[in-house]
Amino acid sequence: MRATIIVIALALCAGAATAQPPAGRQGPRMSPEERQQMMEQNRAKRSAELREALSLSDSVAVRVDSVNSKYDAQQQALMRPESRGGEREAMRTQMENIQKAREAEVKVLLTEEQRAKYDKWLADQQQQRRDRGRGRGNR
Repeated sequence: MRATIIVIALALCAGAATAQPPAGRQGPRMSPEERQQMMEQNRAKRSAELREALSLSDSVAVRVDSVNSKYDAQQQALMRPESRGGEREAMRTQMENIQKAREAEVKVLLTEEQRAKYDKWLADQQQQRRDRGRGRGNR
């Protein structure tokens, strides 16, 4: 009898634990306006980082910003709810293709020395994303 009560209690606790929303997704979702504002802030931050890391001139920095804006718009279009009907893996492949095209177009604007710095900057960014992802656990 006592063992049965313990088993039922554990089952209820396990059910309650799995009913919780995933970590990092608690609270209300961002509105489209808030999401757009966040994207613009991230773009500005990325532009400033690139300008400093690659020692970009003003004219090259403006052209790099233009390239980034173009590809950000393409990635945002894939993220819209009406675009998400497909498989997750297909969307991931499209995002990777957009990212590769962005990188190729940016590299055309850079000197050889800046391209080497850009490759290092990209590798650092990728490592930072991996490090952030390690604390999330399996989803």
